[in-house]
Amino acid sequence: MDRPKLAISFSGGRSSAVMTKLCLEKYGDSHDIVVTFANTGCEHPATLDFVRDCDLHWGFNTVWLEAVVTHGEKIGSRHKVVTYDTASRNGEPFEQVIKKYGIPNPSKAGHCTRELKRNVIRSYLRSIGWAPKEYVVAIGIRADEIDRLSTSDPSFIYPLVSLGYTKEMVNAFMRRQPFDLGIPSDA
Repeated sequence: MDRPKLAISFSGGRSSAVMTKLCLEKYGDSHDIVVTFANTGCEHPATLDFVRDCDLHWGFNTVWLEAVVTHGEKIGSRHKVVTYDTASRNGEPFEQVIKKYGIPNPSKAGHCTRELKRNVIRSYLRSIGWAPKEYVVAIGIRADEIDRLSTSDPSFIYPLVSLGYTKEMVNAFMRRQPFDLGIPSDA
């Protein structure tokens, strides 16, 4: 019998890290789980260190991904697998998305998330044999930021919202850990 599939979209932030740890603890024995981090090339260096540290301390086994943009064709971004050492740090994936789709702005900002995160993660999941609608994607939005929830994609789940986790709870959880994100929690 096939086990349920859970794709965890780890953004590299505290809330997302806590969500990932809780999901792995709760579903690790009952689900097939893949943890992905979609690097835009514009992440703060401390974010990249934090993703690496979560792998080292908590065993996330994160798959690091970046966008591969095809210019001149109506093809969404695909993925390439990178590592902490090979991850772009000078905005290369983001610049390629801008070159194809233009600079994100409030009236058309959706292409940024779509092409640097969603399409990249979906491309990777397809490459490992996970078909759409066979998995759900866990997103690290907290209960105190429900205005950020996407109601347009039924495959998204929000474990921290379901558990009632707030920013204060996430920060308290991280204070008990031997490492943390090297960016102030207000940033």
